[in-house]
Amino acid sequence: MELWHDAYASHGECGEMDFDPSFKKVSMMEQLGRIIDSGKIVPGVDLPEHKYHPVSTVVTDDGHEIAVHAKEAEIIRDAVLNVPVKDRLDVIKELQTTKGFTAVLKQVTI
Repeated sequence: MELWHDAYASHGECGEMDFDPSFKKVSMMEQLGRIIDSGKIVPGVDLPEHKYHPVSTVVTDDGHEIAVHAKEAEIIRDAVLNVPVKDRLDVIKELQTTKGFTAVLKQVTI
């Protein structure tokens, strides 16, 4: 049995691929992932304390910087991942805006 492989399906690493060319800033999903990952680091154990600089903000496409706790980021990311795939990009596009992100953040504030 011969398996088919599309070697040209991705022209770069997934982290470098845009979710949508209309995004002005990094995708909110990627920004939330960075906050979640940095929240799991134990300074002094996983990384020297002097090198630990946790990520705690996201930047919307309209240029506003919003503070987000790691737990809030995880709740928002998981909620977006539970949206049906056919509707997910629309939700992410809404999160890219200050109005959309703050509305969601108000619902999950810890």
